[in-house]
Amino acid sequence: MLSSDIKARHAFLENKLQDLQKRIEELRAKAHIEFAEEDIEEAAARVADTELDEAMLDEDLKLLQNIKSALKRIDEGTYGLCRVCGQPIPARRLEVLPWAELCIKDQQESEKLQYNQVALN
Repeated sequence: MLSSDIKARHAFLENKLQDLQKRIEELRAKAHIEFAEEDIEEAAARVADTELDEAMLDEDLKLLQNIKSALKRIDEGTYGLCRVCGQPIPARRLEVLPWAELCIKDQQESEKLQYNQVALN
């Protein structure tokens, strides 16, 4: 991968990281808002909103870790190489998912293993 591509990906990931950190802080702040007396319908709506916010927060935290990991791989010089087989991750995959750490084949294998583990439980 070209040095200019790596620098562009690094800048993109840094910006994404900052945006994500801001969003996470907003979701956390929203979770701590105290509500005055509310009727049952308002309480039910708030519970649904809270569950959605928690799910979004969980996903954002996972993405935050993926981005930090990608930035670390850039610093270490291993960005763009599959964590499992060591082969280059296709540029198109990195364009779509700049924090990808597995090639498509190994990603599919990983997902298959996760699916089988869930199915067994």
